[in-house]
Amino acid sequence: MRGSAPSFLASVRDVDEARLAVRLGADIVDLKEPRQGALGAVAETEQRAILAALGRQRPRVSATVGDLPFEAGTLLPAIHRVAAVGVDLIKFGVLAGGEAALAGLAELDGRLRRMPPATPLVVLFFADRLGDDDAAALARAALSVCGVAGVMLDTADKGSGRLTEVMTIAELTRFVAAAHAAGGFAGLAGSLALADIGDLAAAGADVLGFRGALCDGDRRASLSAAAFTRVRDQIASVSAARRAEALAW
Repeated sequence: MRGSAPSFLASVRDVDEARLAVRLGADIVDLKEPRQGALGAVAETEQRAILAALGRQRPRVSATVGDLPFEAGTLLPAIHRVAAVGVDLIKFGVLAGGEAALAGLAELDGRLRRMPPATPLVVLFFADRLGDDDAAALARAALSVCGVAGVMLDTADKGSGRLTEVMTIAELTRFVAAAHAAGGFAGLAGSLALADIGDLAAAGADVLGFRGALCDGDRRASLSAAAFTRVRDQIASVSAARRAEALAW
């Protein structure tokens, strides 16, 4: 997952969108229902249909457990249900900050150690809910939880602005660096636009996640091939420029 160029994560809601995402070059196909919130879950039957439609020669597939309370007793059964579907990564959100987030992560860690997940986990924090919390410290805490392979920053309220308007590039860079120091990967998402890709790649992000920018209009609309291609090409262009710069040194 980690490398010199960020992976392109595209959120999709159904078989047709998943096929389009694969055809147009997504590195990670992310199963998420945007009409059900920031981390809306795709129905299990549709998750299975998507995996069957994509077949074995597919990119990584991630799925969210849904917009659930950050409680170990609620999250753990949902994590194991999604793992049983056969996706490659399972995402869940921490709808808390500060001491509440740290305590919740510690409790979840204890439960996961008794019943380890079969699938790598990704913990999402919401930049617009953190306030003055230290995102880098939360990243380090999350990556100490059993089964967690990576962390992401997103936005809960899609009307609150892009991730780059909620947090500074310096803050995002520290979050990514903390994840890497803890041995995990770091993803960035949250109403990202084409103009954000260069700065977020320079921040060291391993994954850049998109939904709204891949649609014509609202993120709840269907994917647009033209919009999708613009994002893909911009990531490729930024990555190529970074590789050329590295070679020049």
